[in-house]
Amino acid sequence: MLRAKYNIQALGLICGLVLGGQVKAQSTLASAWIVNHQAASQANESLRAILPEVQSVTTQQRFREIRSAGISLYFLGPLQSPVDNIERKRALRFLIPPVPVAETHDHISVRPDVVGTFVNGVPIYKQFTSSSDQNQNLWHFDPIANSDDGSFVATGRPRPTLEHKSSWGLIENLFADSSKHSPIIGYAFDGFPIYGPWASTNPDARGALKKMRSSYQLRKINRRIEFADGTRLTPSQYGPEINGNFPLGTFVEDYEFVSGSGDLDEFNGRFVKTPEYPDGTYAYFLSSDASGHLAFPYLLAGKYFGKISQQELSQGFTDSLDQTSKPATNGTMLFSRTNAGRQPLTLEVEGEKLVAGIPMRLSFQVQNSAQQPLRFLEYVHERPLHLLIVSDDLSEFVHIHPELAAGDRYEVFHTFKSGGRYRLYADFTPPGGAQRVESFDLTLLGKKRENVKLSADKNWGHETNGLTVAMTTKQSLRAGEDIELAFTIRDKASGKIPENLTPYLGAWAHFVIIDESLENFIHAHPLENQNTFRTLNTIHFHNEKLSALEPPPSEIRTMTSFQKPGLYKLWAQFQVGDSVIVQPFVLQVNAAEKTNLAKISIPDDAVEIKIGANGFTPSRLEISVKKITKIALTREATPNCANKIIFPSLGISQDLKPGQTVIIEIPPQPIGELRFQYGMGMYKGAIVVH
Repeated sequence: MLRAKYNIQALGLICGLVLGGQVKAQSTLASAWIVNHQAASQANESLRAILPEVQSVTTQQRFREIRSAGISLYFLGPLQSPVDNIERKRALRFLIPPVPVAETHDHISVRPDVVGTFVNGVPIYKQFTSSSDQNQNLWHFDPIANSDDGSFVATGRPRPTLEHKSSWGLIENLFADSSKHSPIIGYAFDGFPIYGPWASTNPDARGALKKMRSSYQLRKINRRIEFADGTRLTPSQYGPEINGNFPLGTFVEDYEFVSGSGDLDEFNGRFVKTPEYPDGTYAYFLSSDASGHLAFPYLLAGKYFGKISQQELSQGFTDSLDQTSKPATNGTMLFSRTNAGRQPLTLEVEGEKLVAGIPMRLSFQVQNSAQQPLRFLEYVHERPLHLLIVSDDLSEFVHIHPELAAGDRYEVFHTFKSGGRYRLYADFTPPGGAQRVESFDLTLLGKKRENVKLSADKNWGHETNGLTVAMTTKQSLRAGEDIELAFTIRDKASGKIPENLTPYLGAWAHFVIIDESLENFIHAHPLENQNTFRTLNTIHFHNEKLSALEPPPSEIRTMTSFQKPGLYKLWAQFQVGDSVIVQPFVLQVNAAEKTNLAKISIPDDAVEIKIGANGFTPSRLEISVKKITKIALTREATPNCANKIIFPSLGISQDLKPGQTVIIEIPPQPIGELRFQYGMGMYKGAIVVH
């Protein structure tokens, strides 16, 4: 990528190009861009496509279209650096409203990838979504502060391993130049300008200049156990301890908006009069702190001030050379349904027709209790949302992964093979909540395939893709019991474990099990580190992170249980080389045997904890430091894998059968926190001793 750092002469050139005199908003937008005039006259199309700076500015009905290759001879600083280290040819198109309008109701979240464009045609990348603690997608690192030695960014962290860059480009020069109002350095997708740090807050715009101060402040917290909006996280979602390795300011979630504490609002902007807008405009600013250092959120915060629809925002940034880009739809809504609950989930389907053989956009949105969309879902097995699609006869099966898109929606394109009814299972974990599954039914027009009658396998050995895949169990398949299943994967020719068997989505295998009525859903993973959840008749097991350096196991074991007797179809998914192999099995599950568990009387002074597929209820307790605490642990009879409860620091490990209750005594403890968990899974509980 061509790049040159700004010097004082280059800075003056750009300021001259950007300012352009006192003109109206619409003509300012047209003249603000640093245009490479050779692009229009360059006959060589291939050469024209890689020329730096803006290549063209045209009016397209309601928008101005800005085209560029996303490269520049001028270096604006780290905020223009792509988070994915793009090193390929690009053909970028930005759509910017020439006359922006203030939003008066629900402000839409900024795009998760690009929030606008600098005046040189380089995208303004969203920096705060690419990296998070333990890759959970909950506590997001601030890479700007993390790459500073403490001399430029307010929460930069001095350390001997980091050398501060001698120059950070235009941003650093703008911070040093207090002689004049800062220039426009870019535009957001809502059409409002983005300025450097220096401005006057006086109504006549002729007052003394000052650096615009952010109103985002570090939270006054000593533990990372909840978000600024009050969302109380589960113990497994807590952030790192606040210490020298992770001081306040390490994560985006360490901040909160404090109205009036700075010059800028919650969007990191304000109404001002500027040289370009003498009658006044709303504008975003490069923000500082009280000491004058560059400060979070730097340019834009989490939402746009201006009015822009989800569809307009989706179309606001495209790369015609990106082979991974999603196909466009006509935006026609074919299906919309919301599954109500404490955190409702909405599925919207867009496309030309609700018919098989045509790509359709499947779009999911989770809302919190305030009916606001949740932007971040916890990554479980490397993805924020797992989507399992099956036909009503279970002959078709797909496991795909919607990704975060504009409008805080999780989207994926899918083409259904045949007409008929399908069930979609959306598997996700919201912040502060248990892992859950919601299901939706879709009926598609188009040629239907002949229904396949489900019948139990006579043997559990299959051949596929030059492999033999076999399942065994030492138990009878009965409902209501913990059943351990073991799978072996062998090369058919050699009889050995495939050398290129690799982890798939953080596990050696994934197992999806659905009964013939489509009512009972199980998503299981290898037993070594297991867990579960259940929403209605759904179960999910998963394990901790898996190192790709571990050798493949000789057999892959999983634990599951079945809600009721009947036929179930199991799909084993694993990866060999670059291919994901899916091997189905059909299982006959028999009726449960009657068991007589001894009834235990729960003492009046005991604290009750119920354990089910949603985890512990409650998952957090407070007890006194001065006394013995009795805890009554009851495992629900409905399927879950909480067959062992562990208090690691106390050396307590207690087996539990479905429907069983046990009493555990916790001796007096010092002030602090005890953790407990079931099995070796990720779901944990906490006891706060005070």
